[in-house]
Formats: sequence, C-alpha cells, structure tokens
Amino acid sequence: MALKEIIKEIKKLSTADQYRLKEFFNKSLASSSSSEPVFKEVSEQKHKDGYTCTHCHSNNAVRFGKYSVKLGMQTIERQRYRCKDCGKTFTDVTNTPLHRTHLPINGWILCSV
Repeated sequence: MALKEIIKEIKKLSTADQYRLKEFFNKSLASSSSSEPVFKEVSEQKHKDGYTCTHCHSNNAVRFGKYSVKLGMQTIERQRYRCKDCGKTFTDVTNTPLHRTHLPINGWILCSV
C-alpha cells in the first residue's frame, strides 16, 4: 500500500479514530527515542573503568555480540559481554531494576516520579 493510499484511508476514519491513531504513533515513537539517552548514560557510568563482570566482579570481561530489543516500533541493538574468568554473560542492565523487564527505561522513570 502506498503512502498516498494510507493517507486517504486515514482521512476516512472518524475524528476519534484519527486521534487514537495519532496517540498510538506518538507513544510508540516517543518510547524508544526518549529512553536511549538514559540507557547510554547508564552504560557509560557502569563501564567507565572498563568492563567488570556482574557475577564474579572480574575485570577480565569482553564484548560478546549484541542482542536486539524492540521498543515501540523500533528495534535497537544492545551490547552483550562475557567474562573470561567465570564464562557467564551479562548486559548493561544485569543486576539493575531494568533486568528482565519489558518496560522501556522511560516507563521506569515515570513510575519513580
């Protein structure tokens, strides 16, 4: 379906449905873009002295591929790490309140206010 056709179909919607569609896109796009600066800050602060294993606290950790996170309508790649001493893998959010949650960072910020 071409963009012009999509716009025609949107114009056929009721005002309430157009509003709901607008809110959906605003929420979907805002949730991914607003959380990335916070996530980068967490990552920089956590690794400012090098990569440290969150399990055994060894400084012998290396980058170990990436994993994908879907935020709204956008997919973002995040770094994974592996400890050369204990062999366990971890991410920037391991051992944080954000570990194993599906709520974007900005959702956690809203919950804490």
